[in-house]
Amino acid sequence: MFLSLRDVTKRFGAVVAVDHVNLDLSEGDFVCFLGPSGCGKTTLLRLVAGLESPDEGEILLQGTDLAGLPARMRNFGVVFQSYSLFPNMTVARNVAYGLECRKWEKARIDSRVKEMLALVHLDKHAEKLPHELSGGMQQRVALARALAPEPAVLLLDEPLSALDAKVRESLRGEIRELQQRLGITTIMVTHDQDEAMEMADSIVAMNRGRIEQVGTAEDLYWEPETRFVGEFIGRLNLLEAPALLAGLGSHGQDTVLAIRPEHVALSNEGAHSGTVRSVAFLGNTMRLGVEAAGQDLEIEVHGRRKRLNVGETVNFELPADRVRRLASSSV
Repeated sequence: MFLSLRDVTKRFGAVVAVDHVNLDLSEGDFVCFLGPSGCGKTTLLRLVAGLESPDEGEILLQGTDLAGLPARMRNFGVVFQSYSLFPNMTVARNVAYGLECRKWEKARIDSRVKEMLALVHLDKHAEKLPHELSGGMQQRVALARALAPEPAVLLLDEPLSALDAKVRESLRGEIRELQQRLGITTIMVTHDQDEAMEMADSIVAMNRGRIEQVGTAEDLYWEPETRFVGEFIGRLNLLEAPALLAGLGSHGQDTVLAIRPEHVALSNEGAHSGTVRSVAFLGNTMRLGVEAAGQDLEIEVHGRRKRLNVGETVNFELPADRVRRLASSSV
């Protein structure tokens, strides 16, 4: 494997921030560490970057243990949420700075800076200072600076979270296209499930310092293994009422039965009925809040249909082949 983590553990006092993580990345992969605040995803990225040292375990790059190798020697490009540009340097000088520290020749630096700024569509802004640029443009500068030294791995620490929604959406596609064009192995930390699902080849879902599940966006959405993954990625109905569980098989103390809202099927002949408590029209989707058998459910209906009203009774089915049996947690 190109990059491997073996039983990596990091503690801060009594707090275990990263707990025996094992992970393999192939060369050219785009991987997202996804999870809520405090789940250990940023600490894990910092361990890979060399900005923190593991208490246990190994981080291997093409079989070579990186233990003891400082961050500046790892040839990893890092982009932070806060841009971290030098405010008194022009765009071009910001990109050139790391190359100068590596003692590149001036002609080579000038050529590389020009190439990088063209790559991120900022070649016409080379002589501007960071404060003269928008947030999205500043993040492009940070990305160009990280890529300029031809790093083996690109590390992105929530690079889009400080930007407004429209700019975030635009940069998602740009970063993904750039990564694919360069073929660079990339790890991005995010708490945004949409970012991870749109951009990543594989997603590492983290919870309380451990990995809950690794897979493609499709794997984690359609086949979540744990309640945490099912609820964090998308929306989920946990089936608790005995009347709704009838005929769906048994489940134990450590498992729950669940179904996505779009898989609950409205039907005049449905075996279950409930009362509509809320209606949200979302264009091609209508999201219903329904009280049935003493519990609240979400039902999503796609396509055009007659609008339902609060207080109406609806019948529905819970298709057995759409109900997932999930572990309460892997943690």
